[in-house]
Amino acid sequence: MSPYKYSATVNEHRVKAVGLLMPISTKQSIEICNLIRGKNLQKAKQILSEAKDMKKPIPFKRFTEGAGHKHGIGPGKYPVKACSEILKLVNLVEANAQHKGLDTSSLEIIHICANKGPKSWHYGRQSRIKMKRSHIEIVVEEKEIKKKGVKKEPAKKEESKPIKKQEEKKEKPKEIKQIEKVESRKNQPKDTKKPAEEKKEAPKKEIKTENVPTAAGLAEKAKSKQENKKAPAINKLIKKKESKEPKKTTKK
Repeated sequence: MSPYKYSATVNEHRVKAVGLLMPISTKQSIEICNLIRGKNLQKAKQILSEAKDMKKPIPFKRFTEGAGHKHGIGPGKYPVKACSEILKLVNLVEANAQHKGLDTSSLEIIHICANKGPKSWHYGRQSRIKMKRSHIEIVVEEKEIKKKGVKKEPAKKEESKPIKKQEEKKEKPKEIKQIEKVESRKNQPKDTKKPAEEKKEAPKKEIKTENVPTAAGLAEKAKSKQENKKAPAINKLIKKKESKEPKKTTKK
């Protein structure tokens, strides 16, 4: 029999294990492998043992036929037989890592997959029914444990000398210019100051004032109008009187 070829490469920090012709469902084993892939080895063992004891179900995302809804998970099942067989394989790879001298608490599952195996017929009364067979391979790697609460201090950047020189060069001309301005102000004679330009006053516009009539003037105008109205009536009366009086004749 030719040696088994793994999908992942193995080095001094990695350990492998394989289970051939395992009597479990390939569909269930695929869902279990998808769940524990990338997890810590101890965490994977806890998940498998809880599903085996029917305490916590395995979520089914691909092969959901016949999977009931589980609270907070969705479609899920309790594949007891598949979990027990995969748990044996996980314990086997942990023993291989311990034999190699790796730290079992820092192992991480970097590769696990389930493949379909050959199916043979059952015997006796179970004839015409094929057996379930699956191949499962697993590879774990030793990872460094990250300590919580420890923060690395950022490295302090040293100030380079050429930068300081450039800053000094830039600051010198400003100081020289300020000194020159102060000296120029001192040397200027006081009489050379320009007299302030007188503001040209705009010509004032003459406001035309109209003679506003007073109360006495209005009263005089009213009296004159009344007299003018009475004058023709008086003249008529005088004419009538003159017409009635007989004319005096003078004798010679």
